[in-house]
Amino acid sequence: MANAPLHLLLVEDNPADARLLTEYLCGPNPQEFHCTHVAQLSEAMQYMGADRFDLILLDLSLPDSQGLDTVRAAHSQARGTPIVVLTGLDDETLGIASVRNGAQDYLVKGQADAQGLVRAIRYAIERHHNEEELARYRDHLEELVAQRTTALAATNEALERQISERVWAEAGLEAAHRRLATDRERQRRMLATELHDAVGQELVGLKLTLEHLLAVVKGTLQPPALKILSDSVDKCVQLIREVRGVCHGLYPPMLESFGVAAALKQLAEGSPSPSPIVVRCEEELETARFASEVEIALYRIAQEAVHNAMRHSRAKLIHVDFGRNAGALVLSITDDGVGFDPAKSAGKGLGFISMKERARGVGGTFEIVSRQGETRIEVRVPLDHQPGIAATKS
Repeated sequence: MANAPLHLLLVEDNPADARLLTEYLCGPNPQEFHCTHVAQLSEAMQYMGADRFDLILLDLSLPDSQGLDTVRAAHSQARGTPIVVLTGLDDETLGIASVRNGAQDYLVKGQADAQGLVRAIRYAIERHHNEEELARYRDHLEELVAQRTTALAATNEALERQISERVWAEAGLEAAHRRLATDRERQRRMLATELHDAVGQELVGLKLTLEHLLAVVKGTLQPPALKILSDSVDKCVQLIREVRGVCHGLYPPMLESFGVAAALKQLAEGSPSPSPIVVRCEEELETARFASEVEIALYRIAQEAVHNAMRHSRAKLIHVDFGRNAGALVLSITDDGVGFDPAKSAGKGLGFISMKERARGVGGTFEIVSRQGETRIEVRVPLDHQPGIAATKS
């Protein structure tokens, strides 16, 4: 079945120009375009409110409206419909200003033949469809992140309620802490995977499509139109980068693939800290692997401690040390900042509570020592059940 003709609204007060444009569009291919012609913006506004057009050809010099005000008014009334501006002035500045105020493209009357006019119309419609598709992807991403964040918060809230109800029994409490940490990380991993595999791959596909379109039309479009396509590609790249950043924040792939030592080094390299972060690992622990719940607990504690030091300590140097002592894995984070009173901060900061709970959840201990010029956070996890690692240095 043949495609339905494109419904165009031609807003042009010069009868000769209107007749020429109509002949260009509807003369050779009457089944391809259907043109509605009006001579004033006020008439056009009535049509825009009552009918749906595929594109608007808009003269900037009308009896009842002039210049950019014409573009703004038409764009406001006909949102969702692409506009190509017609001008009798070979003025690139005016054309670019029209694009910035809502037009898809501009043409200088007398310089475009029938083929160029048809091409400009089709490219304007296609660019508009691509922009709408990109906006839908962005909205879908925001909705998906909001839904998953709400689900994660609801899961955490439910598990924390269970923990509070079992606080009277030490063994039950530790089991609940471990379950909370495990479920939280599983949710983080699932969300990171879904964002990467679903939204991330869709954005990559959209980027490749836009790049292909840009390559195809590069030699035929006006610079403002090319810039719109190029900006759309750049926006896709930015969204892809943001999705990947969210995925890495939710669950560090380096930890799962290479272990604690490698993940700590990546944490130091990737942290936007004005102060150096030095990671020192005992040689035998560089490639050692532990139970997954121990690895993620140590990493999250280091992550929280480093971020706290960056935000509050005004430190000139931050050390992260990972080694063994007295039959235990020992993780310590030290900074030379202003210090604080741990007694006054106990129970007030969710970060300290979370670090302590993570340490307890894997059978470890958590300690903070702080004074002016030095704050040290130390976590010890018994090595009794960590296969392949000696409890003391050889």
